[in-house]
Amino acid sequence: MSETPTAGRTAATPLTRRNFLGLAALVGGAAALSACGAGSGSGSSASAATSGSSTLAANTGKITLLTWETYADQPWLDAYKAKTGVEVTAVNVGSGDEMFAKLQSGAVQADAIYSDSGTIARYVKAGLVTPIDASKVANTSNITPGMDWKTKNSIDATLYGIPYNWGTQPLMYNTSKVTPAPTSWAALWDPQYKGKVVMFDAADVTIPMVALYVGAKDAYNLTDAEFEKVRQALTALRPQVRTIAKGFDDAVNIFASGDGVIGYCQNISEVPALIKQGAPFALAFPTEGTPEWTDNAILTQSGQRQEVYDFINTTLTPEWQSRFITASTNNGVLSSSAAAAAGVPATVIKATNIADQDRPGFWETMSPLMAPESVEKRLEIWNEFKAGA
Repeated sequence: MSETPTAGRTAATPLTRRNFLGLAALVGGAAALSACGAGSGSGSSASAATSGSSTLAANTGKITLLTWETYADQPWLDAYKAKTGVEVTAVNVGSGDEMFAKLQSGAVQADAIYSDSGTIARYVKAGLVTPIDASKVANTSNITPGMDWKTKNSIDATLYGIPYNWGTQPLMYNTSKVTPAPTSWAALWDPQYKGKVVMFDAADVTIPMVALYVGAKDAYNLTDAEFEKVRQALTALRPQVRTIAKGFDDAVNIFASGDGVIGYCQNISEVPALIKQGAPFALAFPTEGTPEWTDNAILTQSGQRQEVYDFINTTLTPEWQSRFITASTNNGVLSSSAAAAAGVPATVIKATNIADQDRPGFWETMSPLMAPESVEKRLEIWNEFKAGA
């Protein structure tokens, strides 16, 4: 187990990005720097699990993204256009369902979307995205080496996404009330914290956490017996729960008031927000594993153009990533040493999961959020939990 008093996104980072994980499952199932020139890179190019089409469409000089606020701020895109002549338009969404609907309906003719690894299967099944050729993105060499991104972004050995940002959803606790520091999700079931546990309302993320706690072999492909263990664990957890938070601000208020002392962390930026208010909180990564999400650049058919690959390549340069991480306190994709070398302030690194990567076995204890075996079944037992059954 690792623990840290630091946290990731600040309150300024839109919580709608985190809401995306819940909504996608619930509704759909499953200091400024000039931008670097396109095509610049370091190291050798990485090859895809299976490369995308080698024949690219003609460049148009325009790229449209479906993405999240803070991921591609307008001044960065303006600088990119001044440098390359390519105009990039970022259409921000507030939920995963909105992203899917805009792409599926054609309301936005996007060339690339920025979506979580766990949603790739949904887009592939709908025929909305195409394989991506990582050999055309030399700067994948800058992606932190511990992240097994090719595996989780591939379907049937075909690669569909290249990482841009990642984050965790660990355990959080009041260090003055919860001692010793917890090492397991079992702390949520500890009788001494009855009525002091805080959960958040998202079946797609909470069920995997409970599945990890009960020892499921694969938290995203549960057997009938494992589903029953999860159901029983949730039934046992219900009396422990003070409330089910409806979002970041709600959770922070609950913890700050003293009504909650331990809980499942929806957004790790809750911890610095609480510390700022004088509440002594920290994060812990339980030995059973911690749910982790990764947002990726994923291409539509119209995005199979060299200029789109060049833009993705530029967003993985240390310069671009440093600006993104510093401005948003997201993790980006750099290692801690690369982030520091790129100029990310130590205070920002401390306020993210970036340095956590350096801890032995960190990535091995992460459980990447993936498409589940049955959204409906997970919703059923989660709704039973919320109803107090």
